[in-house]
Amino acid sequence: MRIAVTGGGGFLGTHLLKRLRAKFPDATLAAVVLEPPRVEVDGVRYINDLERADLVFHLAGGGSVESSLRDPVADLQLNTRTTVEILERARAVGTGRLVFASSAAVYGRVDGIVTEDRPPTPVSPYGVSKLASELYVRAYGDLHRLDACIARIGNAYGSGQRQLAIYDLARRALSEPPPLQLHGTGEEVRDFVHVSDVCEALCLIALSGERGGTYNVASGRQVALREVARLVAQAAGHGSDAVSVAGAGEAGKTSVFCPSIHRITSLGFQAGVSLEHGILETVAWLRSEQ
Repeated sequence: MRIAVTGGGGFLGTHLLKRLRAKFPDATLAAVVLEPPRVEVDGVRYINDLERADLVFHLAGGGSVESSLRDPVADLQLNTRTTVEILERARAVGTGRLVFASSAAVYGRVDGIVTEDRPPTPVSPYGVSKLASELYVRAYGDLHRLDACIARIGNAYGSGQRQLAIYDLARRALSEPPPLQLHGTGEEVRDFVHVSDVCEALCLIALSGERGGTYNVASGRQVALREVARLVAQAAGHGSDAVSVAGAGEAGKTSVFCPSIHRITSLGFQAGVSLEHGILETVAWLRSEQ
């Protein structure tokens, strides 16, 4: 089996390649990258353009709401244009199944548990570019019979990630004296999913997902941000009470946002990494990087 991963040099791509190497030891693995990766995975060919493959994981693109707000044109290029280019290339060289790594950001400002059937209403350029990419994937499925699935990934975290909430909290917990400052009330509820569980979900979607199907990828555990900060502070060696909060909700932020995982669990998915263990591992990795 020939498997290709676009964005194979990034945070998620590197972890996915390691999982694929372990899961499919006889497969031919290729990572499509624009520049040499920070970490190379043994047994993987690093190439600059997509080649014929039985299975393609399309992970390439931007991954930051904040970056998209600063430069929405660059975000559009990184996400939507890149996706169209990959789809065109996949059609030209021949591809079996394509799994597109989208984002829960397509749902927008929604309170509560969010199912895949909810109409997307993105509120950031990043969410818009990801939704536009999804629509292109669907169009190519209809026009060119491309076998594709969509994974809407929630708040992924883990070693190697150098952005977003848990990384930011861990970086500050290791570099600043306590207490660890947390914006908002601390009672905002989210779902954080470890990168190894994201990789497992992507593999399940690739092997068992419905053609044209869309799947939320999350842990299924709701947690208040105050508890996340407490676990980070504890992992960094501070007291579990070494957290302070601003005390006011941030404008535009929902109080509860958790993707439903009912559909992905029907494929056999179950999150295997607890938040406690995942945060310990992430903080230990970041400490080793300092």
